[in-house]
Amino acid sequence: MNSTPPLLNKDTKTQFNLWPSWIGYAAIVWSAMYGAIHLYWLLGGAGFPFENDGIGAAMVTYLPAKVGCIVFVTLCLIGIGVGFVMQKSKHETFSRWFAITYSWGFSVSLLLFIPDTKLIAAMAYAFLFKFPFSWQILNQIICIIGALLWIITAVVYQRKTRYACEYCGRNKNGEPFFLVRWGRLLTVIAALAPIPYAIVRFAWALDIPLGIDPQFLKDFSIANPMAQITEWVFGSLCIGGGLLTLGLIRKWGEVFPKWFPFIGGKRVPIMLAVIPASIVAIAVTAAGLVFTFSFIAETLHLMPVDNLLINQDWGIVGPMIFWGPWGVALGLAAISYYYRRRDRCSSCGKG
Repeated sequence: MNSTPPLLNKDTKTQFNLWPSWIGYAAIVWSAMYGAIHLYWLLGGAGFPFENDGIGAAMVTYLPAKVGCIVFVTLCLIGIGVGFVMQKSKHETFSRWFAITYSWGFSVSLLLFIPDTKLIAAMAYAFLFKFPFSWQILNQIICIIGALLWIITAVVYQRKTRYACEYCGRNKNGEPFFLVRWGRLLTVIAALAPIPYAIVRFAWALDIPLGIDPQFLKDFSIANPMAQITEWVFGSLCIGGGLLTLGLIRKWGEVFPKWFPFIGGKRVPIMLAVIPASIVAIAVTAAGLVFTFSFIAETLHLMPVDNLLINQDWGIVGPMIFWGPWGVALGLAAISYYYRRRDRCSSCGKG
């Protein structure tokens, strides 16, 4: 399929408008740069960012440093080759299958095995005007950017090889995206999942040792004078986030309420909902995977896990088990919202 949008004026097109034609090369450049950085670390360079500090450590930190570097260098080299294969005009069955499998596999690995609890903690503490930013967090953001580049590259490639519009994915059948049918259920799950965590945090804010040793809560409150404020803020973020999530299926999530100053009655920009929801979904899913893995490893004695949080009572670990389903449901709900609300395609005219 011709990747040039037929309905766009060639004189007014920008490079951004032509994103399906260059997004694959962006993924290749990212792979080359990140692979080179890991090669530098493999050769003894300073700044290796993956450290297992025992508290919500990322999955990748369980690999020895050199092994991890070799894995990343290899994956990035394969990515460069796969990226160029995906730019070809002819697509054989095997190369298409391998390219799609690699792209999605690499993307999911970057999203789930690299970020740890530092990312979601940094986002939460920002509401307390604390910004615990570090090189480790920046590296996680770089990996998330790489994952998104590869996801978009894979989506464009799949559309191209099934002769659909590379910009919107619509084909002659005009069938709606399958997640649209599940949008309401996914949104409700995403809105309800953080409630157990919020309940526990509110209880601790009221000095109720729900699911935790009373002495531990008392000692923690003494050691941290901001403990109660922190619990109120974290619990409120969960409740507020759940309510905002419901906007993905409510009218006020499509049109600003009339009592909003200046913008009341205007359409809600799609990306104003999709981008924040996607960012939170990625961070929450990764943190949930870390805690779930640590909990299972500790419970079944699969490997030594020196984690203070895992060794405490159910009040700390229990609600966090819901983070994985919460993040996945939120991410899928945001995708459903996007496909349900998107306008007529300016390239193929379908919609």
